[in-house]
This record gives sequence, structure tokens and C-alpha cells, in this order.
Amino acid sequence: MLSLRDTMIESTLASGHVLREHFGHVTGVRQKEDHSSVVTAADFASEAAIVAVIERAYPDHNLIAEERGFVDRGAGFTWVIDPLDGTSNFAAGLPWFGVLVALLEGAVPVLGAMYLPCDDTLYVGEAGQGVTRNGSPVRVTAETDPRNVLCAYGMDASADITKTRREAETLTRLVNGVRNVRTTNSLLDFCYTVDGRLGAVVNQNTKIWDIAPAWLLLREAGGVLTDTSGAPLHFALAADTYARSYAVVGASLALHPCILEIINL
Repeated sequence: MLSLRDTMIESTLASGHVLREHFGHVTGVRQKEDHSSVVTAADFASEAAIVAVIERAYPDHNLIAEERGFVDRGAGFTWVIDPLDGTSNFAAGLPWFGVLVALLEGAVPVLGAMYLPCDDTLYVGEAGQGVTRNGSPVRVTAETDPRNVLCAYGMDASADITKTRREAETLTRLVNGVRNVRTTNSLLDFCYTVDGRLGAVVNQNTKIWDIAPAWLLLREAGGVLTDTSGAPLHFALAADTYARSYAVVGASLALHPCILEIINL
């Protein structure tokens, strides 16, 4: 039987292979929750590839997958899967997409992988073991002044115009408090914060499958991921709560309080 770590890596790479095959000739595009959220045939094919690897090795484990939902088998371990993070980018032919897989023991991530198929870049983190990018250790930035870093910012459309305006005002404060703002609104924003290319990431609308790997990898790379008030994240593993939304801030331990202060002025 594959180890837990090897299972995570094999499933992630299998998914990435599927996405590379589909990229550039996208089919089956349809709207999900609203006009800014879409799903494609590649999402389902990628998810099937991940689940096949996991269930072959650990058929008794729980699953939370973006497209199929929560499969609760009463186990102590839960695999959290985003088979295509950045679907809108993928559908538009932009290479800002990838695969996210995490393993939670109880409600705490203990393994995580973030994979960028277009440039074959794999980030792997394990509790207490640090983070690697294609096998080499990486860390968050050592910079301590927010005015010297780029920060990613993500937000989505909302039927609540007041919420949208509030998030746009947060962006205004952020862009005036850091060197500049960049965004792909995908896992790249978290990958580049983990390896120090970005100083921080703020995203107003994430799900557990978007951030469970990033929560672990940021911590193992010397950073932290919290909600936008600075409170710790607690992942809800129940049928009626697993799909809740999280507004999050990720950064180094030095920059995190600075970013919180900027966005909460």
C-alpha cells in the first residue's frame, strides 16, 4: 500500500496529467452558483483521477471533493480535494490553475499538495517537515515592511452589492498599503506566498478545498493563514457545514499583523 504522502503526491500528479490533456480544448462549460463560477468536463475528469488513487489505497477514508461533496465514512482521516482550482482561468486559456489536495487528521491538515500543471511545479507540505517546491525547501519572504512586497487579492461577484463595495474598499486600502497588488484568484496566489515571491495573500471567498493545503503549507513555510479578522481557521467537517465560505489572510509571521491592520483600517 502507498504511504499517505505518496498517495497524495500520486493522486495530485494524476490529476495534473488530466488537466494538461484538457487544457486548450475545454468542453462542458456550465455555470455553477453564479456567473463568476463555472465548471468544465475537466473538473470532473480530474476529480475522478484523484479519487481513484485515494480510494485504491485508503477506501475507508472520508472525502470532501468540490464536485461530489462530502463522503463521510466515519474515519479519522479526510481527504480534501480541489481537482481544478482556477476553473475560470482554465476555461479562458490562462495557465493560472492547478490541483489542491490535503489530508486532515480530525479537522487539522497534516499533509498538503499544490500542483501547477503548466510548469510542472509541485509544492508538498507535511506537519513538522517543512515545505518543498519540486523537492527543494522553500520559505515565506523575510521582508518585514509591507510597502516592499506584492500582495495578492481575490474577490468574487456577489448579489449583495454592499458586500462587494466593502471588499472593493478593502482592495483600495490594500493597494495603498503595499508595494502593489497582483492576483490570479487561484492557488498560484497561495503558492507564490508560500515560496516568498508574494508577501501576502488576501481572498474574500474561499472554501475548505481552496485553503486546507495552503493552511498547512504556509505554516510549514514560516507563515500563517487566518480569517480576515486574524482569528484562527477551524475547518467544519459536517454535511451541513463543510461547504461554508472563508475570507482569509495569509502571510509571514512578521507581515501578517501588518496586512491585517491595513485591510481593517
